[in-house]
Amino acid sequence: MLIDRLIVLARKHGSGFRSGVPFCDRASLAGAANTLLRVILFTGCLSGAALAQNPFFEQRNTAVDAATQTDVGLRSGSLVIAPIPFSNDVIGNGISLGAGYLFTLPGSKPSGVGVATLKTDKGSTGYGGGGLVNFGNGRWTLGLFGGTADVNYTLPVGRLKLPLTQSGKAVDAILGYNVTDQLKIGFNLGYLDTSIGLGTLRVSDFPVDLRPDLDVELVKFSAHATWDTRDNTFYPTTGVLISGKISRAGITDQAFGNLLTISDRSYYKGVASASTYNAIGERGVLAVIASVCGAGRDAPFFDSCGVGFSDGLRGFGTLDNLQNWSASAQVEYRGRVSERFGYVAFAGLGGGGESISAISTKNGGAAAGVGLRYRIAKKFGLDYAVDYAVNDQGEAFLYLSLGQRF
Repeated sequence: MLIDRLIVLARKHGSGFRSGVPFCDRASLAGAANTLLRVILFTGCLSGAALAQNPFFEQRNTAVDAATQTDVGLRSGSLVIAPIPFSNDVIGNGISLGAGYLFTLPGSKPSGVGVATLKTDKGSTGYGGGGLVNFGNGRWTLGLFGGTADVNYTLPVGRLKLPLTQSGKAVDAILGYNVTDQLKIGFNLGYLDTSIGLGTLRVSDFPVDLRPDLDVELVKFSAHATWDTRDNTFYPTTGVLISGKISRAGITDQAFGNLLTISDRSYYKGVASASTYNAIGERGVLAVIASVCGAGRDAPFFDSCGVGFSDGLRGFGTLDNLQNWSASAQVEYRGRVSERFGYVAFAGLGGGGESISAISTKNGGAAAGVGLRYRIAKKFGLDYAVDYAVNDQGEAFLYLSLGQRF
């Protein structure tokens, strides 16, 4: 069946459904806070500041994945078209539309190409496309993705909330190798050209330390590794997932439409996470994840770390706790009422700081919540998710996404 091929593609190629990354809820460069292109379109969730729970070059939900991982949509042969609605605390409510085409080279695993578009009720738009090709008896994967986006969002700075529009275009090249069935390694080379429009604001209204991020070109090289023993990619009941990525980026700060180069800078960034899954009875699963993120002081605000930004911790604004370092832990109980319906209850704790020794829950805190699940692909355990979370400051958040949080 076509859906079998599609799920295999998503599993083998490191899709945006990597543990802990709900479809449109963690994606980005973005940054518009880690946001500008958070899914960069590579899926349709392009995102900007909001989709930012996953650093742009660190998490891409490809258009192929967006279109192929559900039992809904239109199919013709190996062509799949599917709409995915989402809700995000930064860019608002919207829908992404992805279309993918699958094919297989002799002796290898499925490959695919796709395109995606995104639009939100706050006027954000994005377009992108790309593809992944698997070869060498399934060992090697090559990918290339590109996209462009205009994202409207609000950046909290102290007690102020600055309305911004971030525009940009990005390209990301991928090389992956499956060492064993459990161990995968890979490399990414990404490019981003982004500018932030202040609207009616003046440059003097923007924080001094963030002004260098208004108009930049960024080139980023990343190396990553994953150890995965889970029994299912979308709804694991046993196993562990350990992943790590280290990146080095170079930035050119510009002005006057790229006509003037102001300065050059570079920084390192590392992200690591470990999650475990254990079955509780016949219908329950206990999932736990811990993560840590660290970025150099010269990292732009949209590629930094922070609770709710780089870790996907529910109950916190995506851009409210941006820091150079952050760490968090989450626990979630997942239960099934029937084959089609399920529920979750979760809690998490996280903190951030200017250095690893300065991490504090003052830049984060605790949160808890509940959620409902509707299974859209019963054979593979893929759910549509609705989550409601409240943090220790009494702030409440609603999330709509595809897939489990981690």
